[in-house]
Amino acid sequence: MPQLSRTVSNDALSERVFAYVDDIRNLARHMSESRSMPMMGSKLTLEIVTTEPTGIGATYRYTGQMLGLVLDFSETVTTYTAGREKIWRTIGNPKLLIMRGYEMRVLVDPITPASSNLTISIDYELPVSGFWRAAGWLLADVYSRWCLTGMVSGSKRDLEQRGGPR
Repeated sequence: MPQLSRTVSNDALSERVFAYVDDIRNLARHMSESRSMPMMGSKLTLEIVTTEPTGIGATYRYTGQMLGLVLDFSETVTTYTAGREKIWRTIGNPKLLIMRGYEMRVLVDPITPASSNLTISIDYELPVSGFWRAAGWLLADVYSRWCLTGMVSGSKRDLEQRGGPR
């Protein structure tokens, strides 16, 4: 299972960084608001399925299309340490293209009282066989690096600009 990660230092309290990345709407912005090249001009709709948007068991669903093909997958939080770590993974039978499923992790470590490191990582599985497995071999790393870079740089930008994130 390939694993990739990105780390960025933030001039923000670790509690503030974690509160930001704990809100899935902030981390999913690159898929739900943009029409970028890695998303092939598409965007996904994010739905928070559970009553509680965070903590163990919080579940999110994404739906949409890419290249005319349906994407429909859900994630659930499996590990949660408030203020420090959150792990979530795809559940059920995800309809993805270049991945069969994945697990993501955010980890926030204080550096000083006023700064912290944010690490976001992904472990993913390639499709089992056929065209999509070959496409996954070619594109899953590239797509994952784009996602991770967008999440850490977007978080840093939002946290360090005046007024902060939502």
